[in-house]
Amino acid sequence: MKSKYKLGVNIDHIATLRNARGENFPSVLQAAKVAINAGADSITVHLREDQRHIKSDDVITLKKNIKKPLNLEMALTREMLSFAIKIKPKYVCFVPEKRNELTTEGGLNLFYNVSFLTKAIKKLKKTILKYLYL
Repeated sequence: MKSKYKLGVNIDHIATLRNARGENFPSVLQAAKVAINAGADSITVHLREDQRHIKSDDVITLKKNIKKPLNLEMALTREMLSFAIKIKPKYVCFVPEKRNELTTEGGLNLFYNVSFLTKAIKKLKKTILKYLYL
């Protein structure tokens, strides 16, 4: 019997550790594979504009090499929107970003740029998405 609950595993901190070491270890792809083999239903990554943790190359590698859905958390910007349309993740989650914060500290202001938000949602729904989270 299929469960109505799904487990998504965020692997951002694997990238944080890798980047702190200045090496290619631990591998984000290997971490995703371990999570999937342990039962994860999807993999989540937050591609920040400054790419301080997950890099765009990580997202590309994951998309090409994992069979489970990819959930891309991203800022609501033109650059990130273009990247998401190119990569075609199964899910997109818009998250707020401030360059000086260590981790996301607040919610997304849906009233800040309603026009762009509306256009972004329409474009994502038209090109790639089945689901969109805010």
